[in-house]
Amino acid sequence: MNILILTQCFPPVVGGIENMMGSMALALQEGGHAVTVLADGKPDASDKERPYGLARFSGWKPLRRWRKAREAARLVRAGAYDRIIADTWKSVENLGVDTVPVTVLAHGMEFPAAPTPRKAQRIQAAMAKAKDVIANSSFTAGLAAPYVAAGRLRAVTPTVPAQAPADPDRLAALRTAHGDGLQVVTLCRLEPRKGVDRLIEAVAALHSAYSGLTLHVAGDGADRARLEALARDAGIAGDVIFHGRVSDTEKAALLELADVFAMPARREGNSVEGFGLVYLEAAWYGAPGLAGREGGAADAVLDGKTGLLCDGADTASVTATLDRLLGDRDLRLRLGESARRHAREQTWQHKIGDFLAPPQQGTAAAGPRILQLLPALGDGGVERSTVEMAGHLGELGLPNWIASAGGPLVAAAEAAGARHVTLPVGKKSLFSAVSAARAVARLVDAEGIDIIHARSRVPAWVGLLACRLARRPVRFLTTFHGVYSHGNALKRFYNSAMLRVPLVIANSQFIRDHIVAVYGFPRERVIVAPRGVEPDLFDPVRIPAETRSTLRRELGATERVPLVVMVGRVTRWKGHAVLLEAAARLDRPDLRLAFVGGGSEALVAELQRDMARLGLDGRVTFTGSRRDIPAVLAAADLAVSASTDPEAFGRAAIEAQAMGTPVIATDHGGSRETVLPGRTGWLVPPGDVAALAAALDEALADPDRLKTMGANGRAHVLANFTTRQMLEKEYSAYERLMAVEPRR
Repeated sequence: MNILILTQCFPPVVGGIENMMGSMALALQEGGHAVTVLADGKPDASDKERPYGLARFSGWKPLRRWRKAREAARLVRAGAYDRIIADTWKSVENLGVDTVPVTVLAHGMEFPAAPTPRKAQRIQAAMAKAKDVIANSSFTAGLAAPYVAAGRLRAVTPTVPAQAPADPDRLAALRTAHGDGLQVVTLCRLEPRKGVDRLIEAVAALHSAYSGLTLHVAGDGADRARLEALARDAGIAGDVIFHGRVSDTEKAALLELADVFAMPARREGNSVEGFGLVYLEAAWYGAPGLAGREGGAADAVLDGKTGLLCDGADTASVTATLDRLLGDRDLRLRLGESARRHAREQTWQHKIGDFLAPPQQGTAAAGPRILQLLPALGDGGVERSTVEMAGHLGELGLPNWIASAGGPLVAAAEAAGARHVTLPVGKKSLFSAVSAARAVARLVDAEGIDIIHARSRVPAWVGLLACRLARRPVRFLTTFHGVYSHGNALKRFYNSAMLRVPLVIANSQFIRDHIVAVYGFPRERVIVAPRGVEPDLFDPVRIPAETRSTLRRELGATERVPLVVMVGRVTRWKGHAVLLEAAARLDRPDLRLAFVGGGSEALVAELQRDMARLGLDGRVTFTGSRRDIPAVLAAADLAVSASTDPEAFGRAAIEAQAMGTPVIATDHGGSRETVLPGRTGWLVPPGDVAALAAALDEALADPDRLKTMGANGRAHVLANFTTRQMLEKEYSAYERLMAVEPRR
């Protein structure tokens, strides 16, 4: 095969893309292909030694890009090229060739988080010239998806060059210097998103449990001084070794030394790890990886196979994951050996065929282009469901958008593969709604959107109007996430935007029955998609015994003192006061309660006065919002959901059961679907203090029964309430809607 490579990035310049393009050209040539490279930059003395044709283009950027594109066109006309491979979309932007299939590589950082309309048009126009787009991770594929025609995008993870064996003398010196304790190694540029600070905090928390535990930090950067201060302040400065920049020899010895390679990378603003080749380099030496879930690390470290993933932004999650690796030698060795085998399958010798697969045979599926509308991307259930759907669509290779006023989950949405468009689609103003509808209509026309999915009432009105304003026919549906007030005709009219659709998604059978009974909406046009949990995140096996014990002590309980938790925002209707009254009736002075979640300071103060009145001082902990909910639930003996108003679904109940913790819930709303009385928990009448007290007494009297119920609860959740099941049911609504004639 004759191959023409167009690249801005090429050796001898040092960098990840430069190394990849140089090694690709060499691997293709050595594999029997005829390779010609057109690269940016001035001629270099080493160019003559390369076994393939190479021409350089320097000077003013616009001019050199034009000259390179013109030369590519001349070569294609003059020679029999079978394929053009470009390092990024920028290398084909000026290309005027349509007689040879073009493959464009995607790395991640070339897709801005919030591109201007002009930039988005440039990327889309350049990508339209590609018959095949290869992303370096599923995460990057999600970033590229909005610009690529369906079926032309696929993910092929980067190759790793064969790593040199560690020098025996240098390895022996390191072992002599640092003893027989467990060795954790990280190697990266020292910047916040690499997660070295969380790693230092985790090592500090685990230091007393693992004698001789040492953390090696290889690499340099602007964050070094802060990290060194963090280690000093934690009292482990002597056990955190900052090696600075290391030679290839030193790097090989450190990676061979490592019992665990850890880089719990996280998102910082718009900066996130696109892949993380260093995970594969460490895997070559048999080191199991610890990585953050953000970005492309999930493609570099295969969770449960070559390492473990965690929430890199959360110290508790990093600590628990590192503890699991350090504390289980068999697991560590099994993952390390699997990592070693996996790394050796990621060389050019094994993967060159993946890059040369015939165009239009990628894994991306054809399907609808989805726009989700909601008021804002705050940290709530509706918002998280939106982000989860964005991730599902990204995994399917489907371009998708979210329009909202913004919020803390924007970064997560974009990391999941959505393009976020900042629009006030939830603002309760007629002028604002009309303006937003016009903007949504323009977006529909510009991006070829097939379905608008509104997740609350004002966005539903915006979506309805946008459907009428758009030139392109577009389909529309909504999701009912809760019960809306409907006591008069005006409120019912306001709510009606949610029902002016062919299909409605309900997040529970309770909500479906409500829609049918109150609004007379046809039952057969309601698709029930109960909310779910992520089994890998809510997995009791992932929470070590030491973490559970630490949390119990933090919340005032010991191994023999029962701990009851209530997870949810502190609002009046969640029933915190009812639980306090019930606990006070029990003859159990050892009982400890934990209220996990933020809320009104005034209501918290009121509940604290109730504690004093009921004699519960010192027995109740208000934790505020926490990010380690799975660990808190695993540490508890029992969870309570005492809502006095019906829960539309009640995610807290399934999260507790997923962690093997039985639940007492109130007998109305979605709890009737999620809790199986006598098998996974108890149901009590809402607001009934005596009934709740009796259920608490019965539950805490039989620890063995609680364990059995906990196992039943996890099995129940895995069978019925996983995120995957929820997303598949929601996506089935999209598929069904595509069979309906769109609005015009």
